[in-house]
Amino acid sequence: MTVTRRGAIALGLASVVGTRAAHAATEYEQTLYAAAKKEGELTWYTSQVLGETAQRVITAFNAAYPDLKVNLLRASGQVLYQRVMQEIGMNALAGDVISLSDTGGQQQELKEAGHFMKYRPRRAPEVHTMFQNVDPDDFYHTTTAAMTVIVYNTKLTKPEDVPKSWLDLADAKWKGKVAIGHPGFSSLATAFVAKMNALYGWGYFEKLAKNDTQVTRNINDTTTLVTAGERVIGVTPAPTARPGVAKGNPIGIVYPSDGALLAASPSGISTVTKRPNGAKLLMEFLLGPECAQVLVNDYGDSLRPDVVSLSGKSIADIATVAPTAAESRNMAELVEPFRALFGF
Repeated sequence: MTVTRRGAIALGLASVVGTRAAHAATEYEQTLYAAAKKEGELTWYTSQVLGETAQRVITAFNAAYPDLKVNLLRASGQVLYQRVMQEIGMNALAGDVISLSDTGGQQQELKEAGHFMKYRPRRAPEVHTMFQNVDPDDFYHTTTAAMTVIVYNTKLTKPEDVPKSWLDLADAKWKGKVAIGHPGFSSLATAFVAKMNALYGWGYFEKLAKNDTQVTRNINDTTTLVTAGERVIGVTPAPTARPGVAKGNPIGIVYPSDGALLAASPSGISTVTKRPNGAKLLMEFLLGPECAQVLVNDYGDSLRPDVVSLSGKSIADIATVAPTAAESRNMAELVEPFRALFGF
């Protein structure tokens, strides 16, 4: 069954409405809300979701908590991290909740430098066990999980030629036909480079470079290139490609046999926040069913077992690979070698 975004919202509406009363009735969250109203507003920095999705998360949040304004700063992963570090350097960090799309390395750095407040959300145990306790000390918690997959142009690819694995992208037959994101700008691209290097070695990227693989500043742009036929194959986040498939665009998605790349991205609360109650309330909301439904309606995946994707398949049922903690911490070391190899 093909589900359009309008249909997705209709399907998800009952779930959102049904969970809202339970969410609003949570005694702890109501206590936070009462205190947060006195704070008046809070600021959310995020690179974990696209801008339109972030706005819809805020709309859902304000439906439950109308007297609390949420200011949004949305940027790509590496750009947002640089912004956060610059503001910290100037003692002017404005974000109350920081949702970086990195898979844990950047969050661990912020924790170790004392920039994240220790807080364990009451809703933390409600998500899939695979996303729980990412930081055993409770300074940050996974709030989104995005799968990076292969997208291909269905008009330009014969069914028998559709790549089945990440390794297939390095085949010489795809010379001049593949697009990937740049790890210097996109955290999901950084995770891709780190994991493929760990699995297949740097020679994998040397083959991609030899094949004239196009590198885009933003990993989401690869879907645009493939849809337009400017490239045949792309490495892209699944939520970016799924809307095009639903609209009938000439693209298909492959969940690689060697594992879709799973980027589980944590959020944390700034230690210098002047709005701790609002920040805690937003953290609770990011882990709750209403937020999960917004992400699913926008073709994303849910952290929660009680909110499933439009396909009816849980993220826990898909074969995935993810950067290890060590790989996450060392991701930045691969950016300059990548620049030197691809000349960008």
